[in-house]
Amino acid sequence: MTGNRRSTSFSAYSASADVPQDFAPIRAESAARGASVEVSADDVKRRKPWWLLALALLGLAVVLANHYRGIISDAVAEYAALVPDLNIPVINMPEFDRPVINRTINTVRMESPLTNVTEQEVRSLLARYTESGFLGVDVQDLKQELEQNPWIHHASVRRVWPDALVIRLEEEQGIARWGESDLLNIEGEVFSAPWRGGESELPGLSGPQGMESQVLQRYRQYADMLAGIGMSVEAVALDERGSWQIETADGLTLKLGRAQADERLARFVSIHNRGMAAEIAAADVVDLRYNNGFSVSKRSAPTDTVASR
Repeated sequence: MTGNRRSTSFSAYSASADVPQDFAPIRAESAARGASVEVSADDVKRRKPWWLLALALLGLAVVLANHYRGIISDAVAEYAALVPDLNIPVINMPEFDRPVINRTINTVRMESPLTNVTEQEVRSLLARYTESGFLGVDVQDLKQELEQNPWIHHASVRRVWPDALVIRLEEEQGIARWGESDLLNIEGEVFSAPWRGGESELPGLSGPQGMESQVLQRYRQYADMLAGIGMSVEAVALDERGSWQIETADGLTLKLGRAQADERLARFVSIHNRGMAAEIAAADVVDLRYNNGFSVSKRSAPTDTVASR
């Protein structure tokens, strides 16, 4: 009997049909534990790193508590005085280093040389802005106020951690006088600024309003043309009728008129080079408003007129 008995072995986790039914729950649980779990990308996106937000809020609370610790302490003290029964203890908030949050501005660095703008003009503006500290200074407002100086064409102001301001100024460059007291910059724009010295040596230009750029262009053109014969242009004027007139550094006046002003000046240069330099050097006024010649008024005899064709 004993020899005919077969020993049957099986596993509760086997998928065979011979496993007793009582072991089925164990098998099912095992399958559930081994099953793969699929997580969609949308589920991952929805899982926000909440701890980052909590950390940011905590940091903000620390900053505000440090910055407004005096206000908080005063408010608690006032409330304790109004409600004495609460027995609120006096709170002495710890003193943190305030400059860690809003440092005093200790350095102002200029990244451009000061030529027409004085150091005192810059300092007078900075005094009001640096009192509010590194974080409190309004750099945009300071920039706009700097640019109200007529000698400042453009200004830039930026903070440099931990306690510095860096200022760069692009000054106006006056290259010519305009009218009685104004100046022209390199772009042919008029600006009014207090003279710093040396402006009286600039060429004098004049003309109708809105013609500043064109007059400056003609000045440059005529200065190049006359430089070839050793003459320096001191002034160029355009009147309301559109007539051009040139004054040289030697005191010679060249009247070009309205039409063909460039061609008339070119003719004058050509005649000067053809042997009339001496006569022109003795002249006070050369009138080029002729089709085929010009007239010369000599300094020695201002009433005499010589026609040349």
